[in-house]
Amino acid sequence: MSEVGVKDRISGLPDSVLCHILSFLPTKYAVRCSVLSTRWNNIWASVPNLDFENKDGSDSAAFMTFVERVLFMRDSSDIQRFRLHCSSVGDFTRIYSWVRTAIVRNVVELDLGVCKNGQTLELPKSLFMCKTLVVFKVKSNCITYKPPTSGCFPSLKFLHVIFERPDSESMEKIFTCCPVLEDLTIDVRYAGTQGWKLKISAPELKTLKIALHFSNANSYCETFVNAPKLENLDLKQDILSSYYWENIKSLVKASVNLYSHGAWHYGTFISNATALLAGISNVKYLSLSAHSLNACCLPTFDNLCELKLVLHDCYHWELLTDLLSRSPNLQSLIVEHKKDEVCAADYTIQYYLTNVLYSEQRWSTPKSLPICLVSHLKTITIRGFKGYPHEKKAAMFLFENGKVLDKMTIDTGLCKDFSPSQSVSRACQFELM
Repeated sequence: MSEVGVKDRISGLPDSVLCHILSFLPTKYAVRCSVLSTRWNNIWASVPNLDFENKDGSDSAAFMTFVERVLFMRDSSDIQRFRLHCSSVGDFTRIYSWVRTAIVRNVVELDLGVCKNGQTLELPKSLFMCKTLVVFKVKSNCITYKPPTSGCFPSLKFLHVIFERPDSESMEKIFTCCPVLEDLTIDVRYAGTQGWKLKISAPELKTLKIALHFSNANSYCETFVNAPKLENLDLKQDILSSYYWENIKSLVKASVNLYSHGAWHYGTFISNATALLAGISNVKYLSLSAHSLNACCLPTFDNLCELKLVLHDCYHWELLTDLLSRSPNLQSLIVEHKKDEVCAADYTIQYYLTNVLYSEQRWSTPKSLPICLVSHLKTITIRGFKGYPHEKKAAMFLFENGKVLDKMTIDTGLCKDFSPSQSVSRACQFELM
């Protein structure tokens, strides 16, 4: 094609459209666009989103100078999103000032990632009082939170916090002063030995995600939750904390992942697991991943209609049968295998001499048939299994005793020698994955 008559259509777009395009770029690249032509000289100064990141921590002086120049040269327009991720800024007074600038410019979304050993950054009081702040994300090992006693976070709906060194006082205060908070994510990575309390009290909270990672076996946490409108809950833990529930009758969906193989050996595991599951027993949809849970830990799930159970290489099949017995109205079941090398190695050593590692003896047929199999369970999916005899035996039990089954889906590895009895209704659709 001839280059004659070719026009720069992008530069011809309105300023508002160009600002919108630049808002998707890190700020350093948006500023560089000013060299394209005189048309682009000052466009970056009106971009609503500012994104500053110093990944490797090098040349901190140049990074600080750049941030301050951008904030100084910006026009008076509001800041929609302010993202600051750095680990090299030793002068916390500058970070404090940058955050205050974003607040003055009516920031809507604030994303902070600040890590520094040996120092503490206290957030400005104006942050907690900001009327425009709707989304607050923070990842840090040095930030402390001292919210005022009233008027805190008046518009905040989404809060995502990653603590690498949680401060006990902050953990008790920050999550109890959010009057309109709807979505809360808490990720704690803790290597200490002292215990601490996590208090959550939010009248409008609908979604709660908590991930607790303890590097020390002596770590522990007490978690208090008061959320009358909570609908979705996602918990992930290695060493199980103590949970205390209040006003969570609206809970519909819960996911619980107790991913540590050895966690159930701790003395408080049974009591903590019992309290945790009893508090969420009214859910309709449950995803449960645990290496071992005793029957005494399980409540009755009268409202449960969909269950996903993840079994690890220790294959605690009794957990499946116990859950079925306690879920009389269950309509849909997913049983999934997840490989766990630590679990497999431990089980192999323990049962090497018994020769039942992969035999059908690992499955025990329950003494009584769960009610849900007879009257409600309509769909079953079994996936991630290898086709060991005990796996086939478990699948066969479910298939042959599912009196109202409409559909059953299993892995191809389980289909070999899978021969259900002739008495099973042919109305059930059988599929392979």
